Amino acid sequence: MARRNGVLLPIVALVLGLLAIGLSFIAYSKRIKVGDVSNVNGVCRYPSSPAFAIGIIAALVLLIEQITISVGMRCFCCCGIRCSSKCGAIISIILFIFSWFAFVIAFIGLIYTAMLNNRKYLVQNHSENNIDSSILEGGICYIGKENLFLGDAVWCIFSIVSGLFAYSFRVCATRNRNNNDNYQAGYGNNNAANYGQTGVAMGQPPHSHLSKDQV
Repeated sequence: MARRNGVLLPIVALVLGLLAIGLSFIAYSKRIKVGDVSNVNGVCRYPSSPAFAIGIIAALVLLIEQITISVGMRCFCCCGIRCSSKCGAIISIILFIFSWFAFVIAFIGLIYTAMLNNRKYLVQNHSENNIDSSILEGGICYIGKENLFLGDAVWCIFSIVSGLFAYSFRVCATRNRNNNDNYQAGYGNNNAANYGQTGVAMGQPPHSHLSKDQV
């Protein structure tokens, strides 16, 4: 059962991560563009876009993926796990921390970029405020940076890849520890068996010597 979970969890995390990345690229393609916004008498009119909903869904999927990886890691950084390979354990911890760091950036970025593609948010915060700026900028209304979803997708990749590698290093270190424990246990049993056989062999000559004297 544990081995099945050890294989199933990273597969689920990988599928969720790829889904989050794909949704980020789809949201980028559906974003509000400059040509989609009209400027009527100095007032910007924004269209509705599915990029907002897609970006929110991508953030939620990425959150589920990160939780899945954390469950697979069993929060070893909090509980503490003895690993035979100190190098592997250190690398796993570093990658796991970086995975959470990249996740926070990607998650906040997806939420923020999704809000910039929400028609209601843009109308309330930038429609009338763009009267002066639209004139100064030649009638171009505020839409935010167009490449934000691409940056979010890149941070999603960093988070997913580092999380999967952290999980792999953790599993390898744990398996090496178990193999070493089994080897040491088997080595101790062999020594005990050899010690018992040696004691019997050393006890036989005095007994045979006494039997000859008695004869």
